[in-house]
Amino acid sequence: MISWGPIIIGLIFGLVVGVSFRKNEYFNNSSLLVIFIFLIIVSFLEGEFPFYENSPISLGFLAASCGLVIGKLLFGRKENSNKNS
Repeated sequence: MISWGPIIIGLIFGLVVGVSFRKNEYFNNSSLLVIFIFLIIVSFLEGEFPFYENSPISLGFLAASCGLVIGKLLFGRKENSNKNS
């Protein structure tokens, strides 16, 4: 049976962090793809919590990384408009 608590908390946490990212020359959509691939690898290496044996990956961490990508793509901030130039 899948434990829904870490998945929901991870998704909410990922959405909150994804919304706070700003688009700039260092963080664009291609770097977001590289970060997402890296997060999937980390999720696989981290494994499931000690007493859960449902899947070989950490579902909470995977949900957080999906929330980060969704939050950035849908609700992410635009470039900084407060520049003094």
